[in-house]
Amino acid sequence: MRNDRKEDVGFNDVISALEDLIFNSFWDSFEDLPMGIVVVDQKATIRFFNSIAGSFVGIQPMLALGKAIQEIIPKTQIIDSLSTGIPHYEKEELINGRRLKCSSIPIKIQGRVLSVVEFMFDHTEKASIVSQLAELRKKYGFLEALIDASFEELAAVDNRGRLTYISRKSAQNLGFSRDEILGMDISTIDKKCFLKQVAKTGIPHVTKISRPHKKPIPVVVTPIMRHNEVLGAVCRSVFTDMDQARHFLPKMQELDEAQKTEPHLKRISECRFSIDDIIGQSRAIAYVREKALRVAEGDSTILITGESGTGKELFAHAIHMASLRRNGPFIRVNCAGIPEGLLESELFGYDPGSFTGAGKRGKPGKFELAHNGTIFLDELGDMSMGMQAKLLRVVQESEIERVGGTMIYEVDIRIICATNKDLWGMVNRGQFREDLFYRLDVVNIHIPPLRERIEDVPLLIEHFIPIINKCTKNKVKNISQEVLDLFLSYSWPGNIRELRNVLESAINLHTGELIDMQALPSRVKKRMTAQPLCKVIPEDRIAMSHDRTVSEREMIEQALRIKNGNKRQAAIYLNMCRSTLYNKLKQYNIEIPPV
Repeated sequence: MRNDRKEDVGFNDVISALEDLIFNSFWDSFEDLPMGIVVVDQKATIRFFNSIAGSFVGIQPMLALGKAIQEIIPKTQIIDSLSTGIPHYEKEELINGRRLKCSSIPIKIQGRVLSVVEFMFDHTEKASIVSQLAELRKKYGFLEALIDASFEELAAVDNRGRLTYISRKSAQNLGFSRDEILGMDISTIDKKCFLKQVAKTGIPHVTKISRPHKKPIPVVVTPIMRHNEVLGAVCRSVFTDMDQARHFLPKMQELDEAQKTEPHLKRISECRFSIDDIIGQSRAIAYVREKALRVAEGDSTILITGESGTGKELFAHAIHMASLRRNGPFIRVNCAGIPEGLLESELFGYDPGSFTGAGKRGKPGKFELAHNGTIFLDELGDMSMGMQAKLLRVVQESEIERVGGTMIYEVDIRIICATNKDLWGMVNRGQFREDLFYRLDVVNIHIPPLRERIEDVPLLIEHFIPIINKCTKNKVKNISQEVLDLFLSYSWPGNIRELRNVLESAINLHTGELIDMQALPSRVKKRMTAQPLCKVIPEDRIAMSHDRTVSEREMIEQALRIKNGNKRQAAIYLNMCRSTLYNKLKQYNIEIPPV
């Protein structure tokens, strides 16, 4: 008995020494392997735990050593391998949110389990790839079904005419399976096919395909281009047969005719003027221009007021072009120019069959067309009380409802209104809604009449003459001093519009380069002399223009002083070309007086 005990003790010492040797060898050999490795002894105590295993489990390897495996990995197949001695290969385990493939292998000596080694491989990424491949196969299958349902014929070749793609239905129509013919020269399969010809020439072709026991199918063969190089060609059917094509063509012609009769969006939403088109250097117009630029940055509703012909629409254009909505549409609506019965359908649009004469497909209104842009409502004071109530909803809720429709459309628009009427006076008389007035009069821009900025007349004349010359094919350069004096003494009740009309009338009837009093129509001269400006021309100017004894040098110096050194305005003042004035300044050695 004593000898047996000694033999057991000796065997255990050998086993213990062997265990130490094995576990030490793991640290030397397997620490840096790209997989997780865990080694436990026969008591399920962790003796080896590499860094990859630590990253999988979420613990530092040194903290795991000496602990029971169940503390670190509660559900593990290592325990089963220890007790049974049976290995487990590539069993999937969910550890710390990772899908790991784990293999536990017992190490035995004389049938006795000495330890268990477990190898861990991260299967999460692979599982994700497998899942993505499955999803791609599903999408590919759907795409194939969609192509087969959409095209009776669909095939593509490379630039050598070799078949790179063909739908299942097209292959069946040819009497082959797809795998049989992919990669083959299309001319060996179908000698009448235009695919190889189009892939070679790059010229599209329209033809029909006739199959045995089937109706002819119209097809379009087009080149596949990239960077101006022909890569191949594709043949696709547009209709299932020729009868469907013949039935469809008249409908296409009807649609084309309907589009021709509709106003083109580009023509409606064209914005022609910017802030640089506002002519004038007077203090009055400079203030308004600066105010317009400031409010253009925001999105508030703007009410532009002023007499007829002062340029209210010009300012609306300029505000839109200076705003963040400049790339959006600019829709103009003249509320006074549209009959009351049509204004609602013009502004809000209508659904099919909403009233007698309504189009079959309906029509979007101006508010819809202005989405993401600006709508300009001119002559707002002429809008009826009923329409004002409908407009109020758009301003408050930013939504519209078509005439005869039930659907609500949200619109993102900026509203700019203009009127030459006293809206507040109309509110007091019960002719304009007070709640709408407050909604519209958020920012008020008043355009001064021309009589309050009379000093801008020479600049406006200089601006309009080239424009009118282009229309009338004339070569007028300027107006005489006498005509300029008359213009500067006139009150201009029609404002800038009247000034342009007077100039155009005079240029049309004149053949010379200078507009004088004789060129002005008699009715114009009569009207101007009957309505003089209340502010008279300064006496120094009258004396200067009529006193022939004043030397030319003195006249130029006096003009420069009056115009604060502005040579362009001085030239207009003297009725002299700018080049002539520059020559005179050089000739007389005249220095520009300081401003």
